[in-house]
Amino acid sequence: MRICNASREDLPQLKQMWQDIFKDEADFCNFAFTLCDLDGIFVIKDGETPVAMLMAGMDVTAYGKKGYYVYGVCTKNEYRRQGCAGALLEYVDGVKARQGYDFAVTCPATPELFGYYERFGFTKKTYRRCFSINIKRNLWASADFDTVTANKFKETREKFKEDEIVHFDPRAYEKFTEYVYKTGGSTVTSKDAYGIYYVEKDKLLVKELFANCTATAQTLLQAIRERTGIETAHIQLSQNSSLFLGEGKLTEYALLKGLDREVYANLMFD
Repeated sequence: MRICNASREDLPQLKQMWQDIFKDEADFCNFAFTLCDLDGIFVIKDGETPVAMLMAGMDVTAYGKKGYYVYGVCTKNEYRRQGCAGALLEYVDGVKARQGYDFAVTCPATPELFGYYERFGFTKKTYRRCFSINIKRNLWASADFDTVTANKFKETREKFKEDEIVHFDPRAYEKFTEYVYKTGGSTVTSKDAYGIYYVEKDKLLVKELFANCTATAQTLLQAIRERTGIETAHIQLSQNSSLFLGEGKLTEYALLKGLDREVYANLMFD
């Protein structure tokens, strides 16, 4: 078996591997592959057949440092427990170090995988705070909906940041913004607040929320309630957010290697 970059001919097999292992819909799988060129997709082949994969072609930045996002790490069932994922992680780490990257970030698919990645140097954890709140009605609450474009996305997040953010590269911002709207997500902004939310049946899922204070965030949520009619919001915040203090509990979200600082790392792959 050997490690190499994926070829264009490998893509149908790799996408099928992704769907078989992660159980994602084809649209999400295709979206994930648009974020990465072939030179960022690393595979282990048995002969000419890909049997394991790691994607590391999406550049990110934080604190002025250059990093890469590790995702799509998977191995065919019959090749598991042979060290394939570990071999790929070590190989890519060497490649990226030679290319001048400073750090790596990954979002383990399950809680059990945090310990696995820590064996390969991913030692800095980031967390999210998740909780649900009831939204009071406010007929006067107003906001702008679905006006955030790819060009404005990074700028908008920077405006409202509460700590340093792991930013995507420009292409990933473009693809992510397109994916949010394509999959039914919405952006909402006011002068002093910003959010991304989804409506799933009768649930309001607020995937990202920044504001200058809790009162401003509440007004933004009230505008969403007036638009959607949904009274309860399920909210995800960064570990250092000052909004709604005392609400919810911290859960592990991402791991970093080579960047030992507090950072907001919502990479939207959930």
